[in-house]
Amino acid sequence: MRCRFRLLEGYKPSFFINSAEGVNPNKSEMATKIISQGWQLSLPNDFLTDHSFSDGKQRDQTYDGPDKIFLQINAEGKEVYGPLTEDDIADGRPKPLDVVQWYEVDCARSNLHTLICQLRGPVVNEKEEDRGAGTDVNHAGSPVVDGDVYPQFTYSSTLFPDDIYNWESITVANPGSAGPDDISIQAFTPKEKMNGVDFDKTWDHVREHRNKVLANSDGQIAEDMPDSLKTQWKNYRQSLRDLPAKMQAAGVHPNFADMMFPMEPNFTNPPDGPEDETVTAESWKPPTAM
Repeated sequence: MRCRFRLLEGYKPSFFINSAEGVNPNKSEMATKIISQGWQLSLPNDFLTDHSFSDGKQRDQTYDGPDKIFLQINAEGKEVYGPLTEDDIADGRPKPLDVVQWYEVDCARSNLHTLICQLRGPVVNEKEEDRGAGTDVNHAGSPVVDGDVYPQFTYSSTLFPDDIYNWESITVANPGSAGPDDISIQAFTPKEKMNGVDFDKTWDHVREHRNKVLANSDGQIAEDMPDSLKTQWKNYRQSLRDLPAKMQAAGVHPNFADMMFPMEPNFTNPPDGPEDETVTAESWKPPTAM
């Protein structure tokens, strides 16, 4: 399993990076400039175990997007609505009543500022790094248990900004009069990345999950199916029943045990991307005039 998280959807900038023009064709002059900025992404000491940064690990990155973005900041210093570009500001739009500052982020100022632009700005999709380029890493908290019955928890060796940093934690100090360095962002905790909340799972959570999966597999064994397939389903269901006890005996934490459920018989992994699809949809064509 790979831990992949993406950004807020639904935001559309006033210019279209992926269009042929590269800008809003209705504008006579562009204020927004697109840059290519090299920067260093700080990496945690041990992903999903220790999300501090004392080891000084970094990875080279390239940001391709607007040279600056504007975050719509409320009185609590938190972002509301979507980020804006310089062209959005130039439109003459009114500032929402609950926004005390359109906070300018210079995307080339520092690694921190470029990180925030990478997470919040409308980046050039075609120049983004391939998210499938890494190799699977078995997490140390997910050992081999009962051979290959319980798959180990894995993550990609190549970590991306949104694997590590929580854009919803962006905070601006002194909202209303904040300066260029009054912005901060927090990394996810390991529990937030694994569980979606900053709490550990318990064995009760694991058993509840196991019971639901067992219930979903009720009735899968038919009298007329081949004996070999019947055996696979019986073994699968028994592995589900045994999972909590076997994981506890192996010293696996519930956070990881909940990610190590056995695979259903005949299960196949979904394709990683469109290039892996065996069937492709026909290109859209305009309707024929009547």
